[in-house]
Amino acid sequence: MRSGYFFLFILVVFVGASPSWAQRDFNAQHQAGARLGVWSNRGGIPPSSDSEGNFESSIKEECFYIEGYYAHRIFPPVMIEGSLGIVNRGSVSFREDEINNVGNLLLYTILIQAKLYPLVPLKTKIQPYLTFGGGLYYGRRTVQFTTNSAYYQHYGEKTASDFGLAFGGGIDWPLSKVLGLEASAKYMLIHFPNTLLTVRTYDALAICVGLKYLY
Repeated sequence: MRSGYFFLFILVVFVGASPSWAQRDFNAQHQAGARLGVWSNRGGIPPSSDSEGNFESSIKEECFYIEGYYAHRIFPPVMIEGSLGIVNRGSVSFREDEINNVGNLLLYTILIQAKLYPLVPLKTKIQPYLTFGGGLYYGRRTVQFTTNSAYYQHYGEKTASDFGLAFGGGIDWPLSKVLGLEASAKYMLIHFPNTLLTVRTYDALAICVGLKYLY
């Protein structure tokens, strides 16, 4: 969690005066870019092992998260953003029907959010924003290595999906007519209808920094 706060601190410390032309253009531009940061678990945590010795996991509370996105400006203070993200929560080893399997727990986020810039009329040097929306959360227990001779059938893989909400906010800092930086924090509500590694609730807080193309 400390690393997430560090990302936000970096952006705040180095934000300076943006040229007036950069801010003027920014208020009319669309965005496309990528965010990197920390996925911090706010839900359940799968057990590290079972009593029979058939299951072991190293699921982490904090993981590396990457997200790509496109944001289309509807009005100067309003954008609609679509994003695709992925996080690897850790490794999983399990034994079923005398077959040994080793894989990972992956979570995918496919979100549509409204992005609101309340200070656009003030033409501030940096632009804070709020986000609210939701989308599809997809979890998958993969199998990379197995003793199953019919691996092509994906024996042992498990999946779960959920439509849930997401909300948060951040800060945009235009560097030029075509490039900008940002810091963001987003809370995601993830409640799978069926268990994935004995857990249904995978709520998370993602704290990221990003680089964006403006046009």
